[in-house]
Amino acid sequence: MPTRITEEIRRLKKLVADLERLEAGTISSPALMAVPFLEQWLHSSRRVEPLLQEGVVEGHPSLPDGHQIVTNEVYAHLCADDEHFVRTLNRWYRLGTPRRRAM
Repeated sequence: MPTRITEEIRRLKKLVADLERLEAGTISSPALMAVPFLEQWLHSSRRVEPLLQEGVVEGHPSLPDGHQIVTNEVYAHLCADDEHFVRTLNRWYRLGTPRRRAM
């Protein structure tokens, strides 16, 4: 099996496991506090992936703090203990202050 397909299967299995944990109510805000933090975020879209986040990231495993990013599509949004988290195809993000849209 090609490596790219193997990697995609691994990512999707992790996503499914997180969605099942979310549905079962076994994901809590304290458990997600160490995920990357997305500041100045806003909802955005692109033709192939209808919903994603963009913002300034902190604590990402492979990107520098302060880097402007656009995430993969968002599969889940959790609001718990006054914190907001989104699960993209690759990982969880904790959301900070939303960015105001320019008029």
